[in-house]
Amino acid sequence: MHFIRFLKVPTTTSKPSSNIITVSTLITISTDLSEAFYNGNATLRATLRADTQSRQLLASKTVTWTPGLRNIPIQFTFTASKDTATDGIVCISATENRADDMRTLFAGPSESRILSAWSTPFNILQNGSKAEAFVERKLQLSAGKMVRIWEETREDIARHIWPGGLAMTSYLSTLPTPPTGQLPSLTPLLSNPSLNVLELGAGCGLAGIVLHTLLPSTKVTVTDLPITTEITSKNLTSNSNENSNNISYCPLDWASSLPEWCASSTYDLILVADCTYNTASIPYLVGVLDELCGLSPGVVILLAHKVRHDSEEMFFEMAGEKGIEKKESVVFEMAGDRVDLYVMGR
Repeated sequence: MHFIRFLKVPTTTSKPSSNIITVSTLITISTDLSEAFYNGNATLRATLRADTQSRQLLASKTVTWTPGLRNIPIQFTFTASKDTATDGIVCISATENRADDMRTLFAGPSESRILSAWSTPFNILQNGSKAEAFVERKLQLSAGKMVRIWEETREDIARHIWPGGLAMTSYLSTLPTPPTGQLPSLTPLLSNPSLNVLELGAGCGLAGIVLHTLLPSTKVTVTDLPITTEITSKNLTSNSNENSNNISYCPLDWASSLPEWCASSTYDLILVADCTYNTASIPYLVGVLDELCGLSPGVVILLAHKVRHDSEEMFFEMAGEKGIEKKESVVFEMAGDRVDLYVMGR
């Protein structure tokens, strides 16, 4: 699984008394932790469109990514007129093997998938104007539904999309017949119209937002450390609808006592996606799950786990000591990334 990222956000360059505008950016295609670059061939389509309802195409170009590249510069040049919109958006996507449709994300171990990137709107007519340090992912779900998820272009790992969240999203989007096979106990649970769901370590809020989009009557609370407040709130706003009162964000620190709003609630389902990579936080995660299982007997935990190192097995050992066991599992192969999906509980 690979992600198109902006190493340098789109920036406008113009000269006084000239209507020739240049917009430039620097992009890469890398893995989730940016520890490896895409080592295949990919044809990329880059577009600059007006940020208006018509989405007028102002400039486009095709560039080729080849093995060994670490980044690739992209530059648009266009002639502005009195009718040119002030703001524009840059989109970079692969012409083949795009990862934007969650219904087809299950790809097997060798097939490549590349997630597209959209910039924030920015002033394309003003010299020196830049897009913000965010990238938008537009993810197609089932039944014609879509979510728009913002993540940061910086290196803060708490505010990025990860393979575990994408695998969980894809599984939920392909129900009732996921290509991975079933997690049987989820079927009756997800048919409950009054489901109360808690997401731990939500980061950008992907899994919780997707579940709420697919099941709007479900009450969802997405949580993470306070540093995620801005990005998660931005994503809740981007995906707001007539049922938005059913989804909310609350900060939650696993190392602290459960806040009253959480300790006084009963949950049916807990979502945990890509939260076991940091072994230092595992005891706190297990502690929170242990407490929540005590407060909500019979609660189901849906865990998405991409194995990065053997020490992560510590999570399952510590959870088992608290009586929290694996009950069902499926393997999600996602273009070279293996994500294990588990139903856990007491």
